[in-house]
Amino acid sequence: MVYLCKTYVDYNEVNVLLNENKVKMMTKMAIYEKNEGRRMLRTARYFKGDYVAFGILKTLITTTLAFAIVAIMYVLCNAEGLVENINSMDYLAFGKKVAIYYIIMLVIFAITAGFVYSFQYENSRKGLKKYFPGLISLKDFIMARRKKDNCGGSDGSIIRI
Repeated sequence: MVYLCKTYVDYNEVNVLLNENKVKMMTKMAIYEKNEGRRMLRTARYFKGDYVAFGILKTLITTTLAFAIVAIMYVLCNAEGLVENINSMDYLAFGKKVAIYYIIMLVIFAITAGFVYSFQYENSRKGLKKYFPGLISLKDFIMARRKKDNCGGSDGSIIRI
């Protein structure tokens, strides 16, 4: 089934072709989405707890990789001293010391990440509270415009084929 709308265009009236308010609203929305809106719209998919937990998980994984890189660099830089003391070294104490440093590093980075991701989420929510009313007003404007047009009116302007 195909619907055709009779439309009458008054070429003297510029508002029919390009409505200035609509263009302004759409431009503002596009600029927002392109700049800070991209990150903020990503956070809109999550609850706060999920977003913060996912951020902390990412931080823990990257912290573990960073600790492994630092440990490898330490071994490579001190390879001569480690080889000389290989028989007299207390491996249990060394392992405990490394584990304690690793746990302290994880706790510090996890707490910091929790605060940072919570702050980011709250800021993105503030930005989205400004974005969504603009989106709703744009939708209302478009719906009002469609009702105002002849297409869909009660005057028989829709032709059903």
